[in-house]
Amino acid sequence: MKLRLLVFVGLLTSLFVSAQAQTSSNDVAFLDEQGRVIPNGTVVVLNKAVPSEFPFEGNKIVGKVHLQNKSDKPLNVSLSYIINNIDEGEVQVCAFEKCTNNSEIGSYEVGDKLFSVGSDKEAIDIEHFYGEIENCSITLKLKVKEFGSEQEKDGPSIIVKFDTNATSIASVASQKGVSFDVYNTQGVLLHKQLTSLSNLPKGIYIVKQKGIASTKKYVVR
Repeated sequence: MKLRLLVFVGLLTSLFVSAQAQTSSNDVAFLDEQGRVIPNGTVVVLNKAVPSEFPFEGNKIVGKVHLQNKSDKPLNVSLSYIINNIDEGEVQVCAFEKCTNNSEIGSYEVGDKLFSVGSDKEAIDIEHFYGEIENCSITLKLKVKEFGSEQEKDGPSIIVKFDTNATSIASVASQKGVSFDVYNTQGVLLHKQLTSLSNLPKGIYIVKQKGIASTKKYVVR
C-alpha cells in the first residue's frame, strides 16, 4: 500500500512539474508577421535573398518575428541567440531598440524588456549578410521573469534557417522511416506522409516531421 502511495505521489509531482514548465513557456510567445503563435521548437526557413551594399556588397536575407506577453502578469523578457552555423558573412538581430552583429558561431545577448499585461507585440528583425554562400542558422532563445521576481525561467526558442533553396529540408527524408505531414498556415492538412518535400510549390507551409525521435514543425517561406 505504501509503495502504491509513493508511486501515486510521484506521478502527481511529475504532472505538476510538467504543468509548471508548460506554463512558463507559454507566458510569452513568438509570433509570425500575421500575429500567429510560432510553436516552441519551430524551424523558420527564410529563403528570399536581395542585393545588399552594406555592410559589404553582396546579398542579404531578411526576416521578422514578434514577441508578445500572453500571460496575465507583467514579465521581464530577455532575448539571446546562438549562431549554430555560418559559412560566410554576418548575422544581425535587432530588438528592444538594440542591434547586435556577429559573424562567428557562439551565443550572444540582445537585451531585455519589461512587457506589461496586454502590451503590443515587439518586433525582432533578423538579417543575414553574405557574399555567395548563405547557409546559416541561428536559435532565438527567451528567458522570462515575473516582474519583481528573481526567479528566471526558460521561455520558448525557435530556429531561424537562412537557405535560398526552399526545398533543402527535403534532404532529411533520406533517413529511413522519415515522413512529412504538410499543412497550410490555417492548419489545413494538404499532404500526409510525404517522403520528400522537393515537389512542393513555393509558399508558406507548416511541416510536421515524423518517424524520428522528436517531431518538429517547419515554417517554409
